[in-house]
Parts: sequence; C-alpha cells; structure tokens
Amino acid sequence: MKTSNSNKKAFALKTKGAAALIIAAILAAALLFTGCNQPSASSSGGNSGNSGNSGGGGNSGGGGNGATPPNVGSVEDTGDGFVKIIPPTTGIEGVAPKYPLPGSEDWYGGVFIKDRKVKLSPYKLGKTEVTYELWHEVLTWAESNGYTFANKGLEGWDGTGGGGDYPNYANIGKPPTANKNHPVTMISWRDCIVWCNAYTHKMNNADTECVYRKKDDHMVVLKNATDTAACDAAYADMSKKGFRLPTEAEWEYAARWQGRDKTNAVQYGDVWLTKLNSASGAKDKWDTAETGEVAWYWDNSGYKTHPVGEKRANALGLCDMSGNVWEWCFDWYDTIAAENVTDPQGGASGAIRVLRGDCWVNNAYYCTVGLRYYDSPDHRDLDLGLRLACRP
Repeated sequence: MKTSNSNKKAFALKTKGAAALIIAAILAAALLFTGCNQPSASSSGGNSGNSGNSGGGGNSGGGGNGATPPNVGSVEDTGDGFVKIIPPTTGIEGVAPKYPLPGSEDWYGGVFIKDRKVKLSPYKLGKTEVTYELWHEVLTWAESNGYTFANKGLEGWDGTGGGGDYPNYANIGKPPTANKNHPVTMISWRDCIVWCNAYTHKMNNADTECVYRKKDDHMVVLKNATDTAACDAAYADMSKKGFRLPTEAEWEYAARWQGRDKTNAVQYGDVWLTKLNSASGAKDKWDTAETGEVAWYWDNSGYKTHPVGEKRANALGLCDMSGNVWEWCFDWYDTIAAENVTDPQGGASGAIRVLRGDCWVNNAYYCTVGLRYYDSPDHRDLDLGLRLACRP
C-alpha cells in the first residue's frame, strides 16, 4: 500500500496488508568500488578483529602540490563484504541546508545540523543489507545454541509471503528459496540485536566479542529477543568487535560521504556530504531520474523487495542505502541537539528506535538521506530490515 504524506505516520509502512555514483578519482590511485558483496557466515571477515585491515583507507581524498589536504576521512573495501570507514578526526561540522527539502527540517534535516559537531570513531559497514539467506543460516545455528527470537524473518516480500495473513505468513522462518538474496524482513529491532550477537558468537566460537549486553550486568550477553525489558535497556559495548547495528550518525555519514567530490554535495567542515534532498549516491535531488538509479521505491519496485546490491553503489561502495527496506539503527529516537558529541547513540531512553533509508513501498522523497524515522522495538513488517556494522 502506498503511504500518504498527510501526517507523521506516513513516513513508514504501518498497515498489515503491506507492510555511486562511484567517486571518479579522489587521488590518482583511488580505489573504485564496482559491486556489493553480502557478508558470509562461513567467512572469517567482519568481526574477528584479525583481518589485517588496521591501516588507513584508500580513498582519502588528499590533495597534492605540497599543501596540507583537507581532512575528509578515508574508506577501504576490506574484501569481506564490508567497507572500512575512517571519518575525519576533525569531526563533521553541521550546517543548515540552503536548498529546498521535501518537508520540514525536523523530519528531513538529518543529524548533522547547524552548530552541531560530530566526531565518529572508525567503523565498518556492510556493503549490502542482510539477506534472508544469511539471516536464516545464523538463525538456524543460533536456535541450537541458546538464542531465542520473537520473529524468525521472511524472505523479502514477493507479494504473497507464501500465503496467510499478516503477520503469520506461511514462509516465516522457512529455508531460503530463489529469493534468498532479498533482504530479510519481518524482524524487530530486538530480533536484530540478538541476531547480531548470535552472528558474532557463531563466527568467533565464543560470545566474548558480542556487543549487546544487559544494562545492569555487562558480562551478560543478550540472547533472548522475547526478554523485552532486557533488550530495550540494552547496553552497547562499543569496545567489542562483534556485529551490531550502526548508530544513526554512522548510518547517515556512510549514506552521504563524498570526500572532496562536490557533485550534488555540501561541505561539512572539510568533508563533502550528499545533499539532504537526495538519495544516497544520487547525482541530483529526489524528484529526478537519479533516484531510480540508486534506489528501489514505489515507482520502480513493482511493489516488492529486490535482491540486494542491484542498484548503483554510493561513493563508499554501499548499495541500497536508500530504498529496498528500512534499516534499523541502534539509537533511541530523540531530538537532535546543537552540541559537540562523540559517537552519539541517541536518547538515553525512549519508546521508539531509529529507522533510516526508506523502502520499496514509499515515494521517492522518502529515499532522501536526511529523512529520520522510527518505530517501536517490537515492530516487524514487510519493509523493515538491517545492515551490519562493527569495529575494524
């Protein structure tokens, strides 16, 4: 069902019936990203902490002629389905948009607002949304190793769900089929954080690097998505290298980073970020053909999800940062304050968690990189998925 823009609820699919530009060359030897590879549960990359990718990235955007180049951060494709992102150590300095947005700045203004300076630690982000194939592989292992889920996930959305009515589709939790490379859907925020811990545990043969832990006992790893109180109060141990959800600031920075490329971008301190009124990786604003080059949304989706990585990647080599499915972030949704912050995680408490990126069911303007939305941590739907983050 197509959503309306008549009220705030129109920003996400709520009904039960439906749920790169690649930078040319910042340096002469800059790395080009040509594809989006899904992280594999059988590979050793991602969160083991011994991948050897501890150095700086490739696309640093540094200048020549002996002058000190702007600090625009760097990026490196680590070859394991992730991109290593090193934000500028000077921070991202917020500015007010001087161009039209699709709606109010409260909704479409992003997190890098005027008079706010955000410093982010290095992190890695998945090049694609998590596929159902990967989700199901980890789910199957997890349920045999002490993990419990409230929702077992669905293989994207093909318009049927294998039969049945929302939310009890016949294909919930079933083995992958031909649509295995579609993003997993019908999962809650609580399911996602427990699944991230399970994936970390599976890959390391131990839960010592798991990120999400009990608030009142950081030694206890969260393994039960039906324990609503413990999950909603989750403590994120960012010193761990396990898989996790990105913070909202991490997500937006990755969706907008362009280094020194000024195409359809605005300067935030030293670094250039995609304009707030555009989709991630788009060369022009939301109401142009560029949105369809980088995103699956209402006009081109055929009213269903699509395999991850089919659309053009953004400047970091990330696919589907706009469209296909909404992506859960860790943060409690909160008003953005004009202040200096380091590695922000949203509100200290709340009732709703952040969603970013839009989905297959909404209009093009929902694909814009500045749009902030939210949902309750127990909600699952046909347009809700996730993308993985971790420490390098």
